[in-house]
Parts: sequence; C-alpha cells; structure tokens
Amino acid sequence: MSKKHFSWLAILAVLATAVALLMPRQTSRVDTFEPAPLLPGFAGQANTIDWLRITGPGGEVLATLERGPERWTVSEAAGYAADWAVVRSLLAGLAQAQVVEAKTSSPEYYDRLGVSDVSSPDAQGVMVEFSAASGLSAVILGNTASARDGQYARLADEARSVLIDRELDLPKSREDWIERAIVDIADDAVVEVDIRHADGDAVQARRASADEENFTLDGIAEGFEPRSEWTVNSLAGALTALRLDDVVQEGEVDWTTATVYRLLTADGLEIRAEVVATPLAEEDDQGATEYWLRLTAGVYTTGLDTGVSAEADDTVARERAQQINARVQGWAYRIPEYKASTMTRRMSDLVQPIADDS
Repeated sequence: MSKKHFSWLAILAVLATAVALLMPRQTSRVDTFEPAPLLPGFAGQANTIDWLRITGPGGEVLATLERGPERWTVSEAAGYAADWAVVRSLLAGLAQAQVVEAKTSSPEYYDRLGVSDVSSPDAQGVMVEFSAASGLSAVILGNTASARDGQYARLADEARSVLIDRELDLPKSREDWIERAIVDIADDAVVEVDIRHADGDAVQARRASADEENFTLDGIAEGFEPRSEWTVNSLAGALTALRLDDVVQEGEVDWTTATVYRLLTADGLEIRAEVVATPLAEEDDQGATEYWLRLTAGVYTTGLDTGVSAEADDTVARERAQQINARVQGWAYRIPEYKASTMTRRMSDLVQPIADDS
C-alpha cells in the first residue's frame, strides 16, 4: 500500500471517530429506566394512613394531620378540621406518583430542584413525614419541572433526587391546611339584620320578604337619611362566603366588649355572631388589630310569605342550624377586617344629613 493511500485511510479513520464522538448517544440507563413508585408500599396504605406532618422552609411545622373518626384534624389549630380536599389530593397524589427519571445525588445541586433539606431557611420544598409504624420514608417535594411535566422530589433518607410524573403543589401556610369555610348565608335570603354594640348603639334593617329588593333602615333620626341603598343592603352580606384566617378555642378570646350581629333568613334560620376587636401586641405588629368571631345558629317563627309551608320552613331551618352548630360550636375564628367591619357598623356609618336644597 502506498504512503499516500495509507494517509487518506488514516484521515478518514480520524474523521469517523470524531463524528461518532459528536453524535448524541442513548445510554443503557435511559433505555432501560422503568417508572417506579415514589413511595413503594404507600398505595396499599393510603386509606389507612392516620398521621402526617408537613414541614416547610426553616423547619416550620405547617400542619400535623391526624385522622379522626369523622375527619382529619390539624393539631396546630387546636384539633380543628383539616381541609379534606387538600389532604385527599396529597394522599391520592403520593399513592399514584411514579418516578420517571433519576436526577442529581449531589447536595450542592439540590437547591436547583427545590429538594434541599427543609431545615434551611432558604429551602424551597415541603417535606411530608409519616408515622414510624408506617415504615415509609419522609419525602421532600420540590419545584415543578421547567418546560416539561412533573415535579422534583427526594426521599429524605436518600441522596438521589428524582423527577415524578405529576405535580403535588402543597400549601406553604398553616391556614391553607385548615377547612377555611365557616358559613355561607346568601345575602338575597336575608330579611332582617340587627346589630347591637356593647355601648348600646344599635342598627336594625329589614325587608318584608326575600323578594323585596331593598332593606329599610329603622330608627333614623330626624334630619338624616341613608347614605345609599347599597350601604344599607350590604349589611346582609356579612356571612356570605365567610372564611377564617385562623381558629382557636373560643375560651381563648375575651368576648366582654363583643358586638352582636344577628340575621334572619326567609326560611326561618337565625344566626347570632359575636365580633370582638383585639389589638395585637406591639412586638407582633404595631397598631394592628385582629377580629375574632363566634357563631350560634337557631330558628325563629316567621310570618313572611316565602311560598313554602311553615312546617317545611322549620324543618329545613332546623337541619341547617344543627349542621352549622356542629361545625362552629366551641370555636373562635379570626376573620378578615372587611367582614368584621360590615358586622360592626353603627348608625353613623349608614346615614347622612339630609341635603338642604333651599
């Protein structure tokens, strides 16, 4: 073979090697990777798990969840009911979660995936722990994947992080683990509102039936008139979609100066709410005020023409009152200021001097 021919063969061999090195290669690890449960054995225990602890950044325990005879509860909220929709979503998601790809085992890269130890104040993930009896490893749920489906996760006792096939985006505040709905009384069902302040100031507004559009404000002093129909009508909406910001046992709140807000509905339901303003300690939030509420439901006899028999009205109202009391009895709720403001209006907030047109 001539030297010239040999040289060309050598050049071609070098080029072929270079092309082979530059081409993307599929490793046997990718080809043979099989999806596997994130928590082996959890699917068989999902319906019997009775204890969970959710820990957020900085090691803050967001919620310790315990399954009771009737519902899940949150220990940090004095055993108040947990939001079942959130708990159910978590249990179902963990039972179904499949690992679809192995990721880094190097701690220096955990923060990119949000799977660092949650004891760090800068952690991004949320850790879910199970009782020792379950035999399950705690799992840190990290960031959602970018430009693809899934979420990063890591078993707390393992170095390897993984990508799972779904997103389990858990609340990172305690109140979002609690059942936040308190009561929902539609304003168009209300026929009477009564507000009594501890100092004797009172407000009363009513309408003849739920079909009547506007409320009439009673006890307006001579020379004054309602600021507007909306101002008076808004009194009926205080208990519409009422949600809590926090909850404690009612004995922890001083109700001495409470304002009593009472409403009646056309079907015979009566709700009595006590509302009290509690200034926060200066070290907590200087100048801020919290508003706490407790509720009692009952029935009353109405002469209103609602198109339903009195007997049927009474039955519906009693059942509804019992359901409300079963949920709220013994509890004090911290509520948003705008809701408390509606329930504590004074006559001076509702009227204005009649304009002198002369």
